Order: sequence, then structure tokens, then C-alpha cells
Amino acid sequence: MNILIIEDQPDLGQLVSDHLSTLGIKSQIAETGEKALETIEVGVHDLVILDRGLPDMEGLELLKIMREEGMKMPVLVLTAKDELGDKVEGLNSGADDYLVKPFDMDELVARIHALHRRPSEAINAVLKIGNIEFSSLDGIITIDEASFELSAKEKEVLEKLMRLPGRVVSKDSLISALYGHGEEGSDNSIEVVMHRLRKKLQKAGANVEIKTLRGIGYLLKNGEETS
Repeated sequence: MNILIIEDQPDLGQLVSDHLSTLGIKSQIAETGEKALETIEVGVHDLVILDRGLPDMEGLELLKIMREEGMKMPVLVLTAKDELGDKVEGLNSGADDYLVKPFDMDELVARIHALHRRPSEAINAVLKIGNIEFSSLDGIITIDEASFELSAKEKEVLEKLMRLPGRVVSKDSLISALYGHGEEGSDNSIEVVMHRLRKKLQKAGANVEIKTLRGIGYLLKNGEETS
């Protein structure tokens, strides 16, 4: 796999590139939109990691240019924003997935592999596991086609788990996602959110299981597969 990292923070771009290298994944770094357009090659780069905050243009502006020029490789957008409107805007601009900074490196790699396994045209807007469906565009959740309500933090946790089914999502990653706007998070606060989420899922008849790996994190499994 060969990845183009479009990131204007040299330290972060190099950190990601070095980590990918340890996994046998090749990568190049472009620090501006202009440099990215000069570097990216269809048939050479299998996937693009794109930061929204570039110095010469907005990341989604660059993404629109790429799509207009027929570049269909998967694009994973990195953003410091975590509002529903920003997610919708990103997906509507042609992104295949997004990841909020700061992020867990293992989660980044898992998403890269997930994107590389599926056709680039298949935008991951609706997540499914067991009898749960989660629309990441509008935040609507259904269980057996019946509407299912969660708090904002419970919804964020469920989405993260559903994006990585059967994979461990670390507590640090969840804390970063839930408390990235000046709030203080802790292991205990995550455990409280997880407890409430489990109870609500069970009461609604969801056939999934949230497993705890003590000191590591959580993973979501289809309950029918664990019985």
C-alpha cells in the first residue's frame, strides 16, 4: 500500500509516516494543497490522509478538486472539528471517512485498512452490526428498524465502536473524542458512559455485546457471534 499524507504539521506528518513504515506501508508527505496536487498519482497512491487545515487552501476544497479530476482513491480526512455539520460537509465533499484530532495511531491504521479493503465509491455513511444501524450523516440510530435515542456522548462512543467492529478501541481514544473541547475526561467518566450505553442497548433488544478489556479499552461484537 502507498499512502499520500497531506498534513501541514511536519512533526505529525512524519510521526504518521514513520509509524506506517514500521507496518510495511509506504508513504509520502505533502504540506500544502498545491504540493499535494503535484505529488498525487492515480494508480500509485492507494489512499490519501488529508488534513482540513492546510496553509494554502481548505482541505475540503482540495478534496473537491481531486474528485472533479477523477481521483477515486479513498480519502481519510483529519480534522480538529467534531460537530455533525462538519462530518456531513466532509462526507458530502467526497471523503470516505474522518478522524478527529488528537487520534489514536492504532485507530488510524485500522481505518486505513478498512478503507483499503472496500471500493472507494462506497462511502461509509451507514454503519451496521447485528440489528443496529447508525447513519453517521444525520446521527439517526435504529434497532430492528425502530428509532433509538442516545445522549451525545453515548452516540459518539457507539459510533466509534461500530466503525471498528471486533477491534479494540482504547480508553485514551474515547477520552480524546468525548472530551476534546476543554472538558476533563477520565477512565471513570468513560466507564459511566459505557455502563449507560450497555443498559440502553440491552433494554432496546440490541443483539450486540460490548466487551471490556481491562486497562486497554473496549470492543463491539455481534452478540449472535459470541454465543
